[in-house]
Amino acid sequence: MATIKMNRAKSAAAAISYALGSNRMKQETKDWLIKHGCPPGALKNNDRAVVRSGINISPTYANAEMKAVRQHANGDTVKNQAVRIIQSFSADDLDITSPENWQICNDIGYEFARRAFGGLDDENQDGYYPPYQIAVYTHVDGKGHKLHNHIIVNKTNLHDSKQWTVDNLDQEWRSFREINDAVCREYGLKITQERSKKVKKTISERELELKGQYVWKNDLRTRIDEALAEIRKKNINLEDALKARGVDVRRRGQNGISYAFIDEEGKKRISRGKRLGTNYERESVDGYEQEIKQQREQQERAREAARSVRLDVRRSTIDAVQNHQQQLEQSVGDAGERVERVGARKQAVIELVRSIQQAVDRSIALMKHLRADFERRKAEMKRFQDKIRQFDVKSYKDLEQQMCLVAKVAEQSKKTAAPKAIVAVTLRDELPENSSNPLIAATADMTQYLVMIDQGVWSGRQFEFSGREKEALEKATPEQLKKINGIAKRQAKRLSGIVDEAVERQKKNAERLRAVRNRGKRYRR
Repeated sequence: MATIKMNRAKSAAAAISYALGSNRMKQETKDWLIKHGCPPGALKNNDRAVVRSGINISPTYANAEMKAVRQHANGDTVKNQAVRIIQSFSADDLDITSPENWQICNDIGYEFARRAFGGLDDENQDGYYPPYQIAVYTHVDGKGHKLHNHIIVNKTNLHDSKQWTVDNLDQEWRSFREINDAVCREYGLKITQERSKKVKKTISERELELKGQYVWKNDLRTRIDEALAEIRKKNINLEDALKARGVDVRRRGQNGISYAFIDEEGKKRISRGKRLGTNYERESVDGYEQEIKQQREQQERAREAARSVRLDVRRSTIDAVQNHQQQLEQSVGDAGERVERVGARKQAVIELVRSIQQAVDRSIALMKHLRADFERRKAEMKRFQDKIRQFDVKSYKDLEQQMCLVAKVAEQSKKTAAPKAIVAVTLRDELPENSSNPLIAATADMTQYLVMIDQGVWSGRQFEFSGREKEALEKATPEQLKKINGIAKRQAKRLSGIVDEAVERQKKNAERLRAVRNRGKRYRR
């Protein structure tokens, strides 16, 4: 990207001397170039201008030749003898360490100067070269290490000896910049971005800026910019903001506007807006102020709408909260009822479990009681069996015969006799009337007891309930069974005494028999 700067030179000799720079190449510049890849052989010359060229002049003797033309034209009495243009190139476009790029840089400067000062495009025509003396010097030094050209133009016209003048230097500079962009484009370089016309600066202003001197128009622009920024932040008009900064604004006609203030040097300065730039013209300023006003109105409408929306939202939110609260209260009530129902169910389950536990405990107790009764009766049966075994064989056989007889009588009674009440079910009542043997009677009572209580069977040598007896037992009520159990216990108690008495009697009979036998033996002896 190539840029150009343009200013006047009072002394052409001084400008040429600086641009040519005979024996003024600094050693640190050479060292930097060599360090970054520049061939050392390309830096044998110690002049600052590594490449030079000229139009209608020899660049080496440019000072003498330009002076001769000026003396011939007007005696060398002009105030500004030359125009100086500095053309710079970025490192992206031209590498400063390459000698080939040095020549390209000089060629671009040469072509730009030829076109800028009136040269024709057709090389075959007489006007191809402009009627001015122009020297182009290419430098490789400088703080930025960028390739740049110093173009020195003698202001005296070779044809009519008149001085090079323009009505508007700023406008002329803009035309020069367009030519510079066209040439750079032809050489494949990037062109500079279009300079904004929002701020207009003359060549004199730019020269003062380069020298670091005070420019009153820049001061005026700064004050106007600050005022424009303030009216955007605060609700004030432009006149008040400018007056606070010492600037008086005056609108003239339909499109005119001018600004007046006292500069730092104490001088009263007045400038029209169009001389400061399009940003400061009336159309731009009024449009800017109108835009801010519209923005404020839009913001105010937006705030009003936001307040209205917030009010609606607040109302809807309150309604929603109230509805939610009602639903929540209803939910809490329903939940309370559910909790109560669950509590009642839980209590009922607890009562049921307690009842079941009590029933289980009662069942366990009853089982333990029945088990104890069973063990007690089993022990009584064993004791009874032991007592029976003590009888002699004859009595036992007699008992067996009687038992068979009882079984036979019971079998017959099943077929013929009518059913009897369960309380009257006894085997003793079925024995023959002449069965007065106490042992048989005791055995019958014991058998009745065992059958009644254990509900056992007698098959062959065991007793068995008949069908009607079983039916009677199944239909018996708990009170009847309890009564039967009492009867059985009483009979067992009575049976125990009878059996014991029969056993004692049997022992005595046995002793008497032995005594009789012993006496009979003595008598035989």
